[in-house]
Amino acid sequence: MTRIDLTRRQAIAGAVAASVLASTGAGAAEGEPKTLTRRRLRVGMSGFPRSFDPVIATDTAIRRIIPQLFDTLITFDHAHDMGLRPSLAERWERINAQSLRLFLRKGVAFHDGTPLTAEDVAFSLGPDHLLGPGRSGMSEALQSLDRLEKVEIVDPYTVIVHAKGADALLEQRLAAWGSEIVSQRAFVAAGSWERWTTAPVGSGPYKLVDHKLDIRVSLTAHDAYWGGRPPFDGIEYRIIPELSARVNGLLASELDIATDIPPDQFAGIQKRADLEVVGGAVQNIRSLVFDQTDSLLKDARVRRAMSLALDRKLIVRSLWEDRLPIPNGYQLPSYGEGYIHEFPSLAYDPGKAKELLAEAGYKGEQITYRLLNNYYPNQVSGAQTMIEMWRAVGLNVKLQMMENFAQIQRQPVRAIFDTSNTALFLDHLGHPWREYGPSGTLPKSIGIWRNEEYFALGAKLQDTVQGEQRRPIIRRMLEIINEIDPPCVILHVSGQFYGKRRDVSWLPGLTLDLNLGPFNRALIRT
Repeated sequence: MTRIDLTRRQAIAGAVAASVLASTGAGAAEGEPKTLTRRRLRVGMSGFPRSFDPVIATDTAIRRIIPQLFDTLITFDHAHDMGLRPSLAERWERINAQSLRLFLRKGVAFHDGTPLTAEDVAFSLGPDHLLGPGRSGMSEALQSLDRLEKVEIVDPYTVIVHAKGADALLEQRLAAWGSEIVSQRAFVAAGSWERWTTAPVGSGPYKLVDHKLDIRVSLTAHDAYWGGRPPFDGIEYRIIPELSARVNGLLASELDIATDIPPDQFAGIQKRADLEVVGGAVQNIRSLVFDQTDSLLKDARVRRAMSLALDRKLIVRSLWEDRLPIPNGYQLPSYGEGYIHEFPSLAYDPGKAKELLAEAGYKGEQITYRLLNNYYPNQVSGAQTMIEMWRAVGLNVKLQMMENFAQIQRQPVRAIFDTSNTALFLDHLGHPWREYGPSGTLPKSIGIWRNEEYFALGAKLQDTVQGEQRRPIIRRMLEIINEIDPPCVILHVSGQFYGKRRDVSWLPGLTLDLNLGPFNRALIRT
């Protein structure tokens, strides 16, 4: 595929997506009767968000709420295999391999009633916002948006987004987490990042009313929403860390939706005629992170042995009822052209694990596993299962219980710990690279893994447009993080399951986001 082929294909895709939305999206939602009585939705989730601004972080708790408050220019369509569709930009077109012209939707109102213009887009994707407080660069949005060079304002409703070089993924970046558009006027009026992040102003289907640390977050409907009347009068997120308390809240009709339900709770929910379990695999991979600076874990043979000792099929069968796939390397089939179909599957080979440990001179020294109490579903039972598998090959792994991620990542780490990673966009650069690239969580935020070859290959991949040239680069990057110098043990694709009332018209999407607005696929389907 030549560079001009890419430009034409993406321009056509933008035009087609715009016509589809015009016929099935906002217009249909706006036609709903305004007098329809709406419920106030009650959602039980496990954690409180540490910020309400989209660029700061991408924790699960944050992503449960951000889609209600903000919109992106382009969005992934969870109802149609994560294809791209218009959002705040009603259409777009490629100018060249590094520039994209976007035509903004007119009549979009922020929560404070002010109109969306090109100035808000330029500000949201510009350094004063994108780089975080004081332009410090402490912004997880840079994991996907670091390639943006500038936003050029053509007129109040037209912008051109320029990348730093040829970028085959520019459209996807503008649909990724962290690319949400905020109100420049409200940001300036807030006077500081601290005040802004507690009461931000976006254009999403709901607006923030109040919040109380570790107790609740309350939203109310933004009835001037450009996409149509929100389906709920408001949303109350109740912070309920204990799984049993969330399940009991659902069973007692105190909650409409309960998040993070593991399979061993399905039967108790499904036996109730008024309740159901929904969800499945999402665009996320669960893994265990290594501290490469540790005296034991710096040896790649020890890290490889820890991976080879795990029977992932047994883990998925016993803990997840065989509902989750095991990826072949750190990748997902949804990557399309960037997916390496023939890449080897993750091996289970206890004999080889023992050989590697012997070669490394490992003699039973303790490896610490820092663990949270079921922040992820089945986290503790999964850890206990893996410890037995490691013990079978001679690995001495001990649990150290922690209360939060601040404790998990406290320096020096000298341990392994759980994490999950969502594909911000559907490519190696939008998934493992955002964790393990030079601006990623492990190298930059925590400082426990570096690989210069991987960094150099990623930099080359960012400037490579043609698919046949990208694939060998991606394959080598997969070899590094899977075999040569693994930063983690890949476990399985993550699953997100929810208990809910049957009379609530809502279906989960393919990421950790909760989409509770009028474009939820349950509403589109009906």
